[in-house]
Amino acid sequence: MFVGDLSNDLQLAIESLNADIVELYKGFADHYHDQWDNGVEQVNVTADFQDSVGKVQKGCDQLGLTKVARYYHVESDYYDWPLRQRAFRVLAPSPAHMCKTVVMVNQGYSEKLGLDESVYPRYVCVVTQYIAPVNTAKLLDYYRGLVEKPAGKKFYNFRLAKHEISFELTGFRTGGVTPIGMDKQIPIILAESITKLSPSTFVMGAGHIDWKIALPVQDFIKATNCLVLDLE
Repeated sequence: MFVGDLSNDLQLAIESLNADIVELYKGFADHYHDQWDNGVEQVNVTADFQDSVGKVQKGCDQLGLTKVARYYHVESDYYDWPLRQRAFRVLAPSPAHMCKTVVMVNQGYSEKLGLDESVYPRYVCVVTQYIAPVNTAKLLDYYRGLVEKPAGKKFYNFRLAKHEISFELTGFRTGGVTPIGMDKQIPIILAESITKLSPSTFVMGAGHIDWKIALPVQDFIKATNCLVLDLE
């Protein structure tokens, strides 16, 4: 049964309880982080998931994130659940801690501009909250600001990449896309709003639609050297 199937009174009660839980997490955020390592267990990935989740585990090893990464093997109908129910399933402190990774393509990209990929990328990998859509105008402003004499705005048109392009770049299918262990190296951008979460952890895909990974925010930033941008 989903929350939406309950009576209005019960839904309101759950909303109130959820708000109380979020505030409770904030109240012992420091203790939550201190105990984080104690909750990390070694996960054995079966052969069925070696080509996906196994890549993420290898990526975590290379980045030094293995000791702080928590993995969750979720149910096959997980994405049919409301966001709050999914958050409870992966022990996230709140729905705001639930994040997704998307690949965006600059549809206005032109090699004729002769700009380096570091200031004018064709593709970017964006990690954002489910509750906070990406404001592509912020991406445009950021990258145009890196160039002394930027080209016109028509050369900066960031849009969600097609599934085939996302798979070609990351090696991960929809629902499992993650910046850890990608096949190709493209810029990683973390929404600034994620850094304001308390406790400072977040959950995202782990290479396969049925697997999720939770990480401390600052550990992820330090390990990946990602950009942190205001995308709201």
